[in-house]
Amino acid sequence: MTNIILIILISINFILTTININKALKNIQKRKQKIKEVQNNLNIKKLALYQIMPIFTKYDLKSKMFAKFKQEDIEKLNKIVDNIQKENTQIYIFSVKLLENIDINNLRNFIHNIPITIINYHKSSNTFPIAGTYDRKNNTIEIYRDKNNITLYHELLHASSASYIYDAIGFKTQINGITIGKGLNEGYTELLNNRLFNTKSKSYLYLQKLAKLIEKFYQNKEEMIEDYFNADLLRLFGELLKSMSIEEAVDIIVELDQFIEPETLDYISYLKTKQKIKNIYNKSKIKTLSR
Repeated sequence: MTNIILIILISINFILTTININKALKNIQKRKQKIKEVQNNLNIKKLALYQIMPIFTKYDLKSKMFAKFKQEDIEKLNKIVDNIQKENTQIYIFSVKLLENIDINNLRNFIHNIPITIINYHKSSNTFPIAGTYDRKNNTIEIYRDKNNITLYHELLHASSASYIYDAIGFKTQINGITIGKGLNEGYTELLNNRLFNTKSKSYLYLQKLAKLIEKFYQNKEEMIEDYFNADLLRLFGELLKSMSIEEAVDIIVELDQFIEPETLDYISYLKTKQKIKNIYNKSKIKTLSR
């Protein structure tokens, strides 16, 4: 009897082990397929960027995209903030922090979008893969889970940097129907979120660190903030091209997009991209010193 029970237990263990191995093999296969899909998408994005690079010969990076605020613009902004104070305390706190830290001349998109932004809260669920989203077309924020308003403020930063003129949010833009710059945009948005609201969110952690490295290519960090809130990816490229080739700039911005996908979010790829950016930065500094 004991031998029969032992044989049954061994058989069950063998079956369970086989099932687990099969699951593991399927997961590995899925990951490989996802990595292949992401790599193909990255190559498509690079081609799309190369197609618009000739624009830089006509794009005046020295001139500002918008004129400075007039008195009527300032009055409009103050009125908007006063109305927000009466209607939504959380958005008011966000608005005050923005006004304290961001030049008002960079808040045109904030003025246009925030007063008409709709925020929908959903039943909290730790199993839902996304904490929040912002839909530029409908100007709607969806909050699925939030702690200390970190998700809300992240999405409000998206709304504040979403262009009302063309299809772009911060450093994320559409080129011939292809989304470019999402990785940099999410990383930099969360970096600003932590700075403005003194939090230590680890969301998009790799992308935050990479965005901070890219920020170093600006002589004045305030100019990167300006480009972000004016949704001007071209001007960011123009800044990068002062220190690197077109190929290097395209590779860096596109490579950051791979860290959006959980299936391709691995530490080795992050280290390679990080080292690539640091090497380019160090080379640019050596060239500057040798002049």
